[in-house]
Amino acid sequence: MSGRGRTGTSLGGALRATGSVFRRELATAFRTPGYAVLALGLLAVLGGLVAVGGGGGTGFVPAVVDLLLPTEVLVPLLAVALGYRALHSDAASGELAVIRTYPVSVTSYVLGVLLARLVALLAIVAVPFALVGGYVWLTAAPDTGIYATHAGVDSPLLYLRFVALVALLGAAFLSLSAALSAVASTRRSALALALLALVAGVLGGDLALLRSLASGASPAGIPAQLALTPNGAFRGLVFETVIGVAFAPDGGVVDVGRAVGSLVGWTLGGGAVAVASLAFRSRIDAAIERVRFRREE
Repeated sequence: MSGRGRTGTSLGGALRATGSVFRRELATAFRTPGYAVLALGLLAVLGGLVAVGGGGGTGFVPAVVDLLLPTEVLVPLLAVALGYRALHSDAASGELAVIRTYPVSVTSYVLGVLLARLVALLAIVAVPFALVGGYVWLTAAPDTGIYATHAGVDSPLLYLRFVALVALLGAAFLSLSAALSAVASTRRSALALALLALVAGVLGGDLALLRSLASGASPAGIPAQLALTPNGAFRGLVFETVIGVAFAPDGGVVDVGRAVGSLVGWTLGGGAVAVASLAFRSRIDAAIERVRFRREE
């Protein structure tokens, strides 16, 4: 068989393995009733915020302004809830060892799990945001489409752009929490690591930025620093590509390319860490045991 034929066969086998893991994980996710409760809870919170904040009656961009800060907390929280046990459960129960007896590589397994969890997360998040968008479309006053004092136009396309950025934010935190679940040795440690990542991701970037400004750093470096963390990149992208389009600011909140690259990088980096952790799990467990043994001595 030629090299090209072997490559095609191996690629096809990897795709079939990924698809099998994806279908298995997706079926498990949709059999979990708690995920529907999460979606309903998110819908209640988002709907309440838009109704109380007045965004529903003034347009899509004001609604985005009302939802921005809660989104930075709620979407990462939901992503962590779906991801903190995504890879740990199978490894701890021995199911991963059984799966590996079939022609399923670690990469195919991690990719299938993450894709299935991402679909579940998008279902939990996108449906409430879509319903809120429909509510805004139905209730916004007819004269709020154009702002007389600004150059922008309030458009449902801007809201769709916001939802797409929400999906990128969720994917980054999902991948990160799944990677930490692969590293964790127990369910409790997986939860602790996921909560630590959640707090660091939501607050860490802002605290580091405030500290650098307090120490005398130049404000000109804010756009670059803002793009380093998932939440900072998300917030900057919303201001640059959603809110800023309607209100035509001077720009410079964040570098769009760098911010998108940051979110994609966190997502791909989390997947790479998960693959490496599972591939070398036995060595990692042995190293942890050696550290514990030395502490006991």
